[in-house]
Amino acid sequence: MQPDQNRLVLTPARLTRLLAAMLGFVFGMHALAMVVAHGFGYPVALGFVPLFHIDFEDNVPTFAAFMLLIACALVCAWSSALETSRPRHMRAWALIAVLFLGLAADEAFGFHEQLDAALHVWFSEVDLPLFAWILPYGFTVGLIGLFLLRWFLELERPLQVRLFAAGALFLSGAIGLELVSGGYYQSLPADRETFRTLTVDLLSTAEEACEFAGLSIFLIAMVRRMGGISFRALDPAMPVAG
Repeated sequence: MQPDQNRLVLTPARLTRLLAAMLGFVFGMHALAMVVAHGFGYPVALGFVPLFHIDFEDNVPTFAAFMLLIACALVCAWSSALETSRPRHMRAWALIAVLFLGLAADEAFGFHEQLDAALHVWFSEVDLPLFAWILPYGFTVGLIGLFLLRWFLELERPLQVRLFAAGALFLSGAIGLELVSGGYYQSLPADRETFRTLTVDLLSTAEEACEFAGLSIFLIAMVRRMGGISFRALDPAMPVAG
């Protein structure tokens, strides 16, 4: 049988290489931006630093994170559609797909920053952490985790281990290191000349690395579970209706 020349199969190995190349580029350019900003003393460098710095918004790392979240949402939606005989699993995968879509929207529009500002206004007399959005987000994650516990325990053990590792890495960055960063920021002198110190950037790098790694492990685990994803290119010899 001749191989289908119009079909591309995305295997876990191919996806791993693709993600490694993408993250290598993102963090390599971020490292270069750090050298330019802290080593040579150019915090903007004609826009180069904001374009590739991993803790800035609306730039290359933001786009990479957005696309990774969308990919995770798509594979979860696909998994939900395939679970026709197990309603609980169908609902669980659909819920996780919606969760990833919400995170992608947050990555694109910065909803958590708007919520953070509002919380500090609403509870101005309460000693909230610097990044107060962690509180409602963390509470929501806890509720979702409890709701999905039974579904999680019904998964096959290898998938359980991979998803647990992915979630632990992602949350350790998104919530754990965010709390550490907030505590460090608050420890800085109020009259400091600059907010973005080298330590701040290193903490941000570690935080984002955990998030990217967690998302990558999740996506690879899902593609492995599916046995790969097949894409068929349009045959140029095929007539087009119209």
